[in-house]
Order: sequence, then C-alpha cells, then structure tokens
Amino acid sequence: MNVLDFINYLKNEIVESINKIKLQLNKDFENPNIVIEFPAQKIHGDFSTNVSMVCAKKLGVSPRELATLLTNDLKDVKFIQKIEIAGPGFINFFLDDSFYKDTLEEMEDENYGKLKNNSCKKILVEYVSSNPTGPMHIGNARLGALGDSLSSILEFAGYDVCREFYVNDAGNQIKKFSQSLASRYLQLFYPDEKFPEDGYHGDDIKELANEFFNIHGNKFLVDKKKLSDEILKYALPLNINRIKSNLHDYKVDYDNWFYESSLYKSGEIDSTIEYLKNHNATYLKDDTLWFKASEFGAEKDEVLVRKNGIPTYFAADIAYHVNKFLVRKFDICVNFLGADHHGHISRMRAAMRCFGVDDSRMIFIIVQMVRIIKNGEIASMSKRNGTAESLEDFLKIVDVDCARFMFSMYDPNSTMDFDIDLAVKNDASNPSYYVKYACARINSILKLFDNIPNFENINANLLKTESEKSLIFILSMLSYELNEAKSSMNATRIARYALKVATAFHKFYNENKVYSDDKEISDFRCYLCHKSLKILKIVLNILKIDVPERM
Repeated sequence: MNVLDFINYLKNEIVESINKIKLQLNKDFENPNIVIEFPAQKIHGDFSTNVSMVCAKKLGVSPRELATLLTNDLKDVKFIQKIEIAGPGFINFFLDDSFYKDTLEEMEDENYGKLKNNSCKKILVEYVSSNPTGPMHIGNARLGALGDSLSSILEFAGYDVCREFYVNDAGNQIKKFSQSLASRYLQLFYPDEKFPEDGYHGDDIKELANEFFNIHGNKFLVDKKKLSDEILKYALPLNINRIKSNLHDYKVDYDNWFYESSLYKSGEIDSTIEYLKNHNATYLKDDTLWFKASEFGAEKDEVLVRKNGIPTYFAADIAYHVNKFLVRKFDICVNFLGADHHGHISRMRAAMRCFGVDDSRMIFIIVQMVRIIKNGEIASMSKRNGTAESLEDFLKIVDVDCARFMFSMYDPNSTMDFDIDLAVKNDASNPSYYVKYACARINSILKLFDNIPNFENINANLLKTESEKSLIFILSMLSYELNEAKSSMNATRIARYALKVATAFHKFYNENKVYSDDKEISDFRCYLCHKSLKILKIVLNILKIDVPERM
C-alpha cells in the first residue's frame, strides 16, 4: 500500500459510509469531493478529513454527530489502528503497523511509484524559448529547470511528451539584433556612427561584429542593407548554436527546435490571418488589421498586421499554436512564460477559441524573475544593457545539479532569490548537497553488507521506532507527490519531496544503528536504506541530478 492508493481507498470507504447514513436518515444529495489531508502534528493522526462539517447540514445533524456515525462505520477499515474526532468534527485516522509492512513489500515492484490508468495523451511542453539575440541568462535557467523537470514528471506518469524550444528567428527583435550588429560593425570604421536607441548594448554584440570584421574586413561598408542581411546570417546561427550548447551543458535537451521563420516559409501565418478574416474575427482600423480578441473573451483587441504589412509577433504565435493543435495534433500544450508575458495568455486563449480549440487544453505557467544574491546584495540584471548574468558564466561558478535543484524548489509564480554563496557551499545548508549526501551515506552503508536483503529475507515485525515509520511513510508518498505534481503541473513538489526523503532518512540514520551484531535488525534496517536510495534515485533521475556513490 502507498499513500496515494490508501487515500483513494479511504475516500471510497467514506463515500460508502455517507451513502449508508443518507439511506438511514432518508436524505438525498450529491456527495462532495472528499478531501483527505495530512495533519501538521503527528498527535492528530496520519490523515484527516473535514467531511463531517461539509455534509452535516445536508443530513440535518451536527458535524460531531455525523463524525461519530462515520467513525463507528469506518472502525474496521484496513490499515487503520484508531480513529479520533477532533474540534468541531474533524476525523483523524491513525495507521497501524500493517500499513508500513505492506508498503515495504510493495516497494519490491520495479514499477513502484509509477501512476496507473493514464491514457497516453500527447503533450507538448514548450519552455525557455529565449530570443536568440544574446546569451542565455539566469531567468532562462529557472525556466529550463522547471520545464525540463515537469516534462520528466509527465513522462514518468505515462504521457507521450515532446519537449520543444520555439526559436524566435523572425520579427522585430531580430530586426533590432541585425541593426545593432551592423552599427557595431560600422563603428569600427566610423566611431561616431549612431547606435539604435532600442538596440542591444551587450558586449556580445561587439564581439560578433568584430568576428564578422575579421572575416570580411570592409567588404560591406558601402551597402548597409546587404550588411544587415549578411551579418545576421553570420551571427544568428552562432547564437542559436550557443543556446543549444549552453542548454545541453545544463542537461536540457529538446525533442524539437521549432523555428518561427518556418511559419513564414510554409505560409501558415498568411493562412492563419486569412482564416481569421473569413470568420469575421478581424477588422481594419487606420490601415492596421486587428483581431477581435474582446469578442472571444480577451480584455482588448490585438493587432495582427501592422500598417507596413508586417504581421505582429502575436499573429505568428497564433499560427504556431494552430500548428501545435491542428497540424501536429497535440492533446495538451504547456507553455512556460516569463512574468512579462502575463497579458499574452487571455489573447491566445481567445485566438484558439476562434479556431475551435478548447482552451482548457492550453496550460500556461508564469515564471517570475530571479534575483541573484552575491555577498548579501542583489546583482542588477538586464539583457539589453549587457548586465545579465549569463548561464554560461553562472555554471562556471555553480554546479549544474545544484542550480537545477535550487531552481526546481521554488514555486514558479513567486520571485526567487538565488543565493550564490549558499549554492557553492558543501554542507547541509545547501539543499542539493543535503539530498546528495543522503545518497552517498546510504551507498557507504550498503557496502558494509555482503548482500542486500529482499522483503522475503527480513523480519518486518522488527519495525519499532517512530523514525523508521516516518521514513517508510515518506517513501510511500512517491506516487502521491508525482500525481499532485502532474495534476497541478508543478514540478517544485518533486524537488521538495526529495528534501523530505533526505530529511527523513538522516533522522532515521541518526536515531538508529543500522549495522550491528544483531543480524535481523541489521538486515531490516539495511532494507530500509536500500529502499530509501531507490526512491531518491527515482526522484533525482526525474530532476536529471546525479546520484553520487561517495562525497
């Protein structure tokens, strides 16, 4: 038995009890969603529910009266040692030892933790997708860790997952990039050459312009249009390849790199705009083509085609999502977006409704900014001004596994302070180190044993201490945490769960002697260590974090 299966089992038992009471009291109503919670303190049990307070009024009894009726009916539920009523009508459940023994035996299954009964839906997860106008920065690192970890969770849950990077290699940002490069090139000959006000000021632009000069000299001084085209052809592939290389070093690899320019070449942007026109979803105003987004649930209408006849980024993105749903036929599309893209959500939902796509199939995850803390102070970051901490430089300071783990710990919708000083520490204050040290400690313990016992060779009746029970309970939560992460599309649950397992193991180790003269106790606790390592390996593999043999 594991926590997820037990909760589902307990919910069914509670529903059956409520149905019996409804018959007894001649009442009829739709049963509520049964909520099972984990009490904050062990004295209040292992599980708790407020169902009595939810249903009492409908049954015409007080919450405590209903709680009494329910506890009397549930007293023979499997794995329950006792049931208590608390406060106004909370019902608290206490597990007996058979739950822990059953869990240990279930862990023998090589598929332990994997979720059941999932249809193999096609899910596209698009994340990072930074403009290829400069180096990867720390905000991209957070998106990368969260998106990649969620993709692994969904795969582990049995879904057909495609990881995708959307390359913005067309549009206004690329035009600014080209102009910035051309200006830096011209400034090598004419120092007073004006630089675009909204151009990219980073040193990487100067470096690319110098490289281009070293190859071509003054060949493109005369024709500025040709200069912009040629220097873009040179620089853009270099930046894209650099992004691929940086992400690979960060253990982020994609199934597909989708280029925005392909939507122009294939005519998909034009056909998307024509579809909207033909379905009375556009109008002309001041020589600009607008999408009637407000008629499809968005706050305001949006420009599709500018006065100069060039489609907007929004038009291209509509075509991209049409490609996802109607051409490649993904069932669900997950989009990780930076905090500055929040307004993009309602208008994209409106556009997909216009194409007949159920917008519940679109999942948007907003990831807030990262503040880098160095020496107790916040470091300023701006990609356009060239002061952003690049991912490449960042990973020269912070271990890849540590970076991925720390970025995966914090809820995406909150601003994160990444403490560089903490990340480079090799002690228990560093969460990544703390979890890895648990793995190394277990490996060192297991080397003391000639053979690792299986469940048939241990005496599960030797289970006695609370730290042993607590560890087994945490291990039994694997499928529960994975299911919650999948349902909420929140990868942070898994990093936090890794910390829970490591904490429970360290407590168990500190309070119990594993290797001793008593072979039965040694084998039992060796088995606990072995299964703890198994769960940590599953979780760290999902997060793409190495499991060390020693530290």
